[in-house]
Amino acid sequence: MSSATLCFSGFSRDELAEVQQLFEQANAKLGHGWSLVPEPEAQVLVIDMDSMYGHMTWLKAASGGKTTVGMTAGDRCETDFLLKRPANQASLRDLLARIAEGRGQAVSPAAEPTPAPAAVALAGSPEPIEADAPASERPSADYIAAITTGKMAALPANAQPHQPAISDLLAQAKGPTRVQVAGAPDLLLDPASQTYAGSATLKPLLPYVEAVIDASCSAPAEMAEFDRAKLTSGGAQPFMRLLWLCGLTVGKGHLLPGFTEARKFLLTKWPQIEREFPKHFRLATVMMKGPAFVKDIAEASGVSAAEVIDFINAGLVSGAVVAEGAEPVGGDLARASSLLARPRAG
Repeated sequence: MSSATLCFSGFSRDELAEVQQLFEQANAKLGHGWSLVPEPEAQVLVIDMDSMYGHMTWLKAASGGKTTVGMTAGDRCETDFLLKRPANQASLRDLLARIAEGRGQAVSPAAEPTPAPAAVALAGSPEPIEADAPASERPSADYIAAITTGKMAALPANAQPHQPAISDLLAQAKGPTRVQVAGAPDLLLDPASQTYAGSATLKPLLPYVEAVIDASCSAPAEMAEFDRAKLTSGGAQPFMRLLWLCGLTVGKGHLLPGFTEARKFLLTKWPQIEREFPKHFRLATVMMKGPAFVKDIAEASGVSAAEVIDFINAGLVSGAVVAEGAEPVGGDLARASSLLARPRAG
């Protein structure tokens, strides 16, 4: 159970999503000692003091005995603590640590994790978000096992004729490979580390998801080329991040083969939230609450059913989403590639 509770108050929807992402990142660095809760339950209130109602919110919170933090572009604030706008992960982490120390709360900085193939960097941010929800909000292993009692039909490893795609190349490449398609930056793949280089953000790579990736698009490369690409494009990124983009894109509002809207879907772990797709924070928040049908997720999040389905597809292939009664894909490259296979025209 988290030992301190916090709420952000008065922020616009877009800025709220951004600061909550930063909070998750900072909280992970401090050992998940904090949790987000509704305003009446929060011990600490972070208030947008530049908003119309910021001062009134502060007066009410202060009279109620809450610890107050003012987020402002100015240099002074009446609140207990000041958070300069724009905030970043480091400033928010330092703020949480100072508040914890003042409250006599133990702070246990989390050890820096060794990057794993499935870790996904936050687009537009210099460091990755820790992709985990507070323990109190994560479904238990027993719970996940209980809803995935069925078995999904065995997926042949691309046995059916299909258009070769980037997801196939991710699963099949044997050595360093350069991939090129029109309208996109060159992509360098390293199967040994299951990482790619070429773009720190995802949207520039969308042409790779849409293209037919045949022999004319790829060629063997040297590791020195991969290393140079890492230096010039913001570092190496895990294959699973690109596979996630494939899942998000190829269905175009339709669930991947083997899944229907008659099933309930559950987000089993907090995903990496990409700044390029701002609605995903709302979707993730809704889907962490328990198994739900597509229509119910759409209604609760205010996001269209087609966008919910695309988000579910991305989660299915990357292992963050499971379907009730179906065996999880688990982020396996070969199985995910089979799900993403597009039938060959004609």
